[in-house]
Amino acid sequence: MSWQTYIDDHLMCDIDGQHLTAAAIVGHDGSVWAQSDSFPQFKPEEINGIMNDFNEPGYLAPTGLYLGGTKYMVIQGEPGAVIRGKKGSGGITIKKTGQALIFGIYDEPLTPGQCNMIVERLGDYLIEQGMSAGSSWIFGYLLKWSFGAPTPALNITSSITKENRKPEKEEEEEESKMSWQTYVDDHLMCDLEGQHLASAAILGHDGSVWAQSASFPQLKPEEVTAIMNDFAEPGSLAPTGLFLGSTKYMVIQGEPGAVIRGKKGSGGVTIKKTGQALIFGVYEEPLTPGQCNMVVERLGDYLVDQGF
Repeated sequence: MSWQTYIDDHLMCDIDGQHLTAAAIVGHDGSVWAQSDSFPQFKPEEINGIMNDFNEPGYLAPTGLYLGGTKYMVIQGEPGAVIRGKKGSGGITIKKTGQALIFGIYDEPLTPGQCNMIVERLGDYLIEQGMSAGSSWIFGYLLKWSFGAPTPALNITSSITKENRKPEKEEEEEESKMSWQTYVDDHLMCDLEGQHLASAAILGHDGSVWAQSASFPQLKPEEVTAIMNDFAEPGSLAPTGLFLGSTKYMVIQGEPGAVIRGKKGSGGVTIKKTGQALIFGVYEEPLTPGQCNMVVERLGDYLVDQGF
């Protein structure tokens, strides 16, 4: 599979009739591996500035991020891993892998979250693959998740709407429960080359279970409280570890305030926080951390964009 295919079929993919304004995959030395027709011609010093910021987070903050002479205000990213910039109603996301920089540029009506999702998930996948192309599961998975595809839980006309977040009638409660269970069964527990997560769940911030797989552990109230505290005060779980149903995970690098990741032996856990919910994914080998991250965080990003 060529690098241009990653641009054409993934970075520039259709999202509800919209797509990124421009995208590219560039080597750390500034060599262009592949790009969209609309990607700006950048200067060597602009790539140097970007690489300096990855090596020394905050380097670009005083001057701004420049690409093709266009200046972006640097906003919160992930130090050493993701740089994000804003300009008017649009912006840019840059994900660093072991050998490449993945660029995505967007303008309204595309949202920052959609741009982040597209760019960062491809970057995470390439990191897991050691920058090698050729695995087919990601494209089948992303196709399943395509906005507008006939997948009940990700269609904009899904039965989960803002109006039934807190339904008052019993029948509405049952419909909402069934809808959330669809997210778990059809997406979090989806097939990935014959494998799937060990368990998954969607919980409210108060610890109430919205939906879960049969194998998801029963959480203690204090475990959910500790998780919420770590989202509010990143790093609070580091000294004690993350506990799920009394199983302890070592906390590893996540995204402060947004994603907590844990490791235990050959497996681990990813927890994505949305405005109202916590999305849990627990995995074991041969599933990889990157696959778990992609499944959990992609659903979380989608729900955030939908107001959940």
